[in-house]
Amino acid sequence: MTGFKGRWAWVDLTNRTIRVEPADIGYCRDYVGGRGLQAKLLADHLEKTGPLKDPVGPQNRVIVGSAALNDTAIPTAGRGSCSFVGTMARSPEPAPWVPGHKPVHGLVTHSSAGGLFPNMLKRAGFDQVVIDGRADRPVRLEAVDGALRIVDAEDELFETAQGHRVPRRASEITDALAARVKGGSTLTVGPAGWNLVDFACLTADYHRNFGRGGAGAVFGSKNLVAITAYGKDAIAYQDAEAFKAFGQEIDKLVKASVDDPNRTASFRPTTGTTWWLDRAFNGRYLGVKGGYLPWHNFDEGAFDPADYDKVSTDAFLAISGKHNVCNKCRHVFCTRSAKVESGPYAGEGVRPEFETIALWINCCILDRDAIFHLNALCNELGVDTMTFGSVMAGAMELGEKGFLAKHGDAPGFGDAAGMVRTLKDIAYRSNDLGRLLGGHSDRVIAEVAAGAAPAALSEIAYCLTTAYGGLGYAGISPKAFPGMFTAYGTSNRGRGDHTYAWTIQAEEGGLKDARDLAAYVAEGQAGKALVDSLGLCDFFTGDITAEPFLSLYRTLTGIGYTPESLKECGRRIYALERRLNNLQGRDRTYDAFVPAKLKVSLGRGAHAGRAVDEAFYNSILDAYYDAWGWSRRGTVPS
Repeated sequence: MTGFKGRWAWVDLTNRTIRVEPADIGYCRDYVGGRGLQAKLLADHLEKTGPLKDPVGPQNRVIVGSAALNDTAIPTAGRGSCSFVGTMARSPEPAPWVPGHKPVHGLVTHSSAGGLFPNMLKRAGFDQVVIDGRADRPVRLEAVDGALRIVDAEDELFETAQGHRVPRRASEITDALAARVKGGSTLTVGPAGWNLVDFACLTADYHRNFGRGGAGAVFGSKNLVAITAYGKDAIAYQDAEAFKAFGQEIDKLVKASVDDPNRTASFRPTTGTTWWLDRAFNGRYLGVKGGYLPWHNFDEGAFDPADYDKVSTDAFLAISGKHNVCNKCRHVFCTRSAKVESGPYAGEGVRPEFETIALWINCCILDRDAIFHLNALCNELGVDTMTFGSVMAGAMELGEKGFLAKHGDAPGFGDAAGMVRTLKDIAYRSNDLGRLLGGHSDRVIAEVAAGAAPAALSEIAYCLTTAYGGLGYAGISPKAFPGMFTAYGTSNRGRGDHTYAWTIQAEEGGLKDARDLAAYVAEGQAGKALVDSLGLCDFFTGDITAEPFLSLYRTLTGIGYTPESLKECGRRIYALERRLNNLQGRDRTYDAFVPAKLKVSLGRGAHAGRAVDEAFYNSILDAYYDAWGWSRRGTVPS
């Protein structure tokens, strides 16, 4: 095989065995690589074992790997994939706050990360590392120069914190393993994952994360501390000279899009993703009118402009430093270092991303330096920043209404210091509040309701927009755009996820018919499945279904696609993930759930009066299922 390394490693932690096998070329053709290929390998597993009832049980399979384009000279070809059944997007027990509730046992989850690790794993000689079982003691994996081995995790990787033996912070583990494997790159669990926090992530290269869904908890459940990779194996090409020529053509196209001030790609080298803050608040950066930046646990999409200035795009530009980008990134350059010079949150790190900042603004945090510090701390402790923001907004409202009195000192809206304290409590499960908030949301509702009057149940559930197996809505108000709410509601990896389809520019441009919105979301989901499966960043600006990209891919791998056949791969991948989620209990009941809070209209700003229209949303769902060729119950035909 060319492009791919052609080697998959199968790790059985229970029996401490590893086997390396040739890749299946048919799978690589039909499911492309990365996310798609991992979905197929999960399907092979789940279709034998049946539904996975416990995502933190040893039966959960987790796969880490890359794609054919990874580590080539193509701009942004540095994204790796991690797939598993998620721990956050589940609702296995009865939930009377959900009309017609049906159990959901965890959704098939793909997480993407950049940095160096995905490409270094490929240089070490492995396209995919498939991990099953559970070790009987803490272990780590080393992939070095074509060999993979299971190693007992050294004592130096652990510390005693809050009375428990847990892995050290991510940077400490990374440094320790860099000393053992010179030049290597490490992917590591943090204290949160080891303590089975349901929204724990995995951290590579200090600040690159497999974030949403709970990959850290899955690693922790397997007694797996880290994977370290090192190698120098070069990419093999079907036709290296032709690939170089097509690559140069694509490089020029990407550069041209970044150089064009009328395209949003032009903002990224300076602002990264933070330009969306201004666009969502006041319509800057080619926006229309703003008014959809979440505030006070999604109650509003607008607030005092003087307060906003403290956490605006310009506010974060003021602490930005040099670029700190992923391996193989060119032109886009979205990540920059950041530094807070003084005060309680002084430190150095990277600038937080838009979604993280927006969801902490949703907690009414207006201290830019605290947001920077919280972001760095999440990277160290292994906590997904976005889900943490949603969880905290719900907890702040629960506390405001008096429902958390027996669980400890919950921070209120705007309490940055309390949010820092609670983050540590969650990661280390150090007190009642931390143990409560570290669980998936339906468990949180049930536990809080157990100590309250029966009549309070609906009000408790009202506070948590993450209810019914949600990951937490992203940084665009769910009330403002019905198409985006559809993307949130139908994302394969869980309610609230924004990465599988993105509708804001289209809706600001006038897209509003139910069938048009449904078709736009479905097409976006299939296209994103391809981008993830090719190992590219979301910010790659080329057309992957047109020349010269198709010729470039053929000169790399020898696999030829037409525009139609490649698009069909995207649809095949997304439908396969959906079918596995049907197996896990998901159908229209899950998709159609609208949290009660989101039915209450925005009271101020450009979108005042807007809320989720449940009837209109269901009409979009009908059209969405039709666009996919699924049943109106949201199930994929066998």
